[in-house]
Amino acid sequence: MAETEADDRVVVLVSADWAGPSRPAPTVLRELARRWGEGRRTLLIEDPDDAVLDQLQVNVLPTWLLCAPGEGPQTIPELSGTTGSGEDAVWEGPWQVLHRRDGALPKHAVDAEFGPGAA
Repeated sequence: MAETEADDRVVVLVSADWAGPSRPAPTVLRELARRWGEGRRTLLIEDPDDAVLDQLQVNVLPTWLLCAPGEGPQTIPELSGTTGSGEDAVWEGPWQVLHRRDGALPKHAVDAEFGPGAA
């Protein structure tokens, strides 16, 4: 895969502070965002409303998504939330979901599955 394609990918975490398993996930995302640097963009969608959950097809919190520009079986018109550095972001789409994991994950698993070296 070309380096420019990897740079376009975004790790999205859908989380809520009221969901017990979600509580450590934003900290994991921020730590990995610092480690990954420019190698992978990150986005935290925290306390999403029902429309966003439906659009992303999220039934479990937290949910981790790896998204890339383009259209596919699950296409998202835009991504909006907070970057790993804490800035608000809105990225116009379309975005396709390449990989998804539901539930709490340890940092090493997120790094292996969603980081810059992930396929």
